Amino acid sequence: MLGFIFAHVLLFLITPSITAHGGIVYIHRVRNSSIDISCESAKKEEKPFAFSLKRRLLQSRRVLYLSKGFAPFINKSEEKDRITVRDELDNHTVHLTISTLQGQDTDVYHCEFHYGDLPYDQNVPGKMEFFIYVEDSSHEPCNCLSYLPLLYVISGAACLLGVLVFSLATAYYCKWLNRRKPQPVVPVYEEMAGVLPTKGKATSCHTDITKLDEANSSVAHLINKENFYVN
Repeated sequence: MLGFIFAHVLLFLITPSITAHGGIVYIHRVRNSSIDISCESAKKEEKPFAFSLKRRLLQSRRVLYLSKGFAPFINKSEEKDRITVRDELDNHTVHLTISTLQGQDTDVYHCEFHYGDLPYDQNVPGKMEFFIYVEDSSHEPCNCLSYLPLLYVISGAACLLGVLVFSLATAYYCKWLNRRKPQPVVPVYEEMAGVLPTKGKATSCHTDITKLDEANSSVAHLINKENFYVN
């Protein structure tokens, strides 16, 4: 949104005060000046019973509502003395004048014509939208040029977030590859070498038992001999 506003501000600086392109009328004004806009319905088959003027970029709200045969209802009290409406609903047209423009009036304005019967009315947009840029040298909060540093900050944060996401994705991918690597195959001779010491221990143990039996046999033989001489 901020980039959209900045692009249009640049457009205002290099174009005349009023231009039209692609269904949008670009209007450039200075603080405390006035502006006249005309809204025309795209539907001509029947007469509308009401009309609305709305904002949709910096502020999303209804500015005024006009019902046929009644005075216009303006939402904000501070705007009541600044907006004048000339009702031609029978001709599918409404003319408006906004005076004493301020920086906060900068926005995209669009019209809606209401047809049918409530509550099943049909909303038909006007043929044109109006991008109104009020050049306010008092540096009020709504001066669009003041959004440029914020735009740079948001862009930098977006780039940093992109680098962080890329780094995390790369680390996860490397970890996944390491898990899928096949385990090295142990050669057969290494397995046999690992088993041989166990067999060797068993053989040694068997040899020690055999020697112990032989020693016992010798001792028994000597004892028998001694007994023989005693008798």
